[in-house]
Amino acid sequence: MSKHKNMQTWVQTFLDGNYLYFESVDAYPQVRTMIPEYGDYKIFEDVLGNKKKGYTFAFVGYEQIDTGTSDVNSDNMDKFELFSEWLETQQDNKNFPDLGDNTYKYEIIPLQNMANLSGVDENGLAKYMFGVRIEYWEK
Repeated sequence: MSKHKNMQTWVQTFLDGNYLYFESVDAYPQVRTMIPEYGDYKIFEDVLGNKKKGYTFAFVGYEQIDTGTSDVNSDNMDKFELFSEWLETQQDNKNFPDLGDNTYKYEIIPLQNMANLSGVDENGLAKYMFGVRIEYWEK
């Protein structure tokens, strides 16, 4: 399998049976997708030729919001906070995606401390985004 499919499979385990889209955005409540940053860029290369690389992606989700004072909007943020907590657990348990042969020393780096509300359509459907980078070494 490709590293992209492996990443999708790894993140899919967070969703407990709900399907994770990959670079496809159907804007409906409770839809989740991951959108990778293009390229698996090299961060550093040591004198032995070992490369430190990063796979960066956005975890995107849609939820209906409330323009009033109900708990709907804070409940939405709680849903995405669960993803952040899941990432911390994966790091603690050293449960990393398979990014190919000769890879080692993984680190999960959340790029923010909570999901950003990145837009709301005319029907009150909110788009939330959470950035993540997986850093690893490749021989």
